Amino acid sequence: MKNHRRVWLAVLGALAALGIGVSAALMLAPSPAPAAPAYLLKDNGGKLALYAADGGGPLEEYDIYTRLLPEQDVLALQQGVPVADAAELQRRLEDYGY
Repeated sequence: MKNHRRVWLAVLGALAALGIGVSAALMLAPSPAPAAPAYLLKDNGGKLALYAADGGGPLEEYDIYTRLLPEQDVLALQQGVPVADAAELQRRLEDYGY
């Protein structure tokens, strides 16, 4: 009976060590680099506008007056808010009230 306990304890210890090793490896693994944004949302003469990530544009202008947005959003839009894809663009436009 004591041998069975020792075997189970050894198995449980090995599993615990394996779990710790895998967790450590996952935490130390480099994360993939974020994809470059496809677009930028920026202030364009007081309105929200969509630009290509390389600065070309504006591709589209929206009936959203940036002066009506919270100050933090206005400051971010003056610098350009990166947008990865169409789904993120839709979410951000909804956040800005479009």
